[in-house]
Amino acid sequence: MSVLGMIDIDNQISAFEKGFMFPVAFERVYKNYWYKFAEDNNLYWLKFFLYGIEVERANFDEVRTELKLFKEFLLKREETYYLSERKYILSRIELFFEKLDEAEKLREDIVLYVG
Repeated sequence: MSVLGMIDIDNQISAFEKGFMFPVAFERVYKNYWYKFAEDNNLYWLKFFLYGIEVERANFDEVRTELKLFKEFLLKREETYYLSERKYILSRIELFFEKLDEAEKLREDIVLYVG
């Protein structure tokens, strides 16, 4: 199982939007690293992506803020717990940023589902 992002199924209006998907992390990696970081830092969005949640365009900046916190944490600290998956997680954070930017340009009422 994996955590992925996509345009919410009830919000898709074109073939492109139906195919708009991006991987976030394997479920094991999400639970053990992303979710752990979210719990330790009381982050709303990163915590609920494990279970699945809709993200309206108005909330994209909040998601970006949490992703930036996680990225900065990974880049600054050399905690051995995160080292084995650090490169993989950083690549997925960058992809998440790219996909948020891409989705944001589609239309004002865009809604993503991440889970």
